[in-house]
Amino acid sequence: MKPVPFLIDQSYVNGVRAAHPDTTFIADDGPIPELIECRVSEETGVYERSSLSSAANRYWRLVQPEQFAPGIHTAAGQVQADDVCFKAARDKLNRDGFDHSFGYTTDVNEITLGASPWYLPGVRVAGTRAERYDIAVAGSLFYKSSGSDLAAVRVRCLLSPTLQVKAVEAKEDSAGRMFKAETRFEAPLRK
Repeated sequence: MKPVPFLIDQSYVNGVRAAHPDTTFIADDGPIPELIECRVSEETGVYERSSLSSAANRYWRLVQPEQFAPGIHTAAGQVQADDVCFKAARDKLNRDGFDHSFGYTTDVNEITLGASPWYLPGVRVAGTRAERYDIAVAGSLFYKSSGSDLAAVRVRCLLSPTLQVKAVEAKEDSAGRMFKAETRFEAPLRK
């Protein structure tokens, strides 16, 4: 169980505590977020869990961390996350001949419960563990090369909910050689 901050309707709290004054409320951010109510059991005399309710309930909700505006669930927000990731990857690679970057909006995802395995809490990008509400971004950077084709570098980034860079991973397949660069940021990336 991972207790987390939550908001609850005061009239609900008052109603429950009118009948059971010793009731404590705990929110758990598990696979299904739940509100747990604990109180002294009338049957056993032991302080224990008395009821559960899911996050879909109208009288309470989890507190989510501060997020950037306009938010990751908008097209403009996804483009903004792409831009932050691709700039961090270019800075990390520190390579001449940058031509352009490309990323699908479907490759910008919030780390959340009930998602595909690539976007669950705990997934690692460049060795950094993703937390719930972080943002995962994938895309490609293209550089001029000596041949007719551009050299592609596949990048993955892990960003905080406020778009601070947490990790950058870059891989290039060039003439059968695999190039890999990783970095972790302990502090916000400065522009």
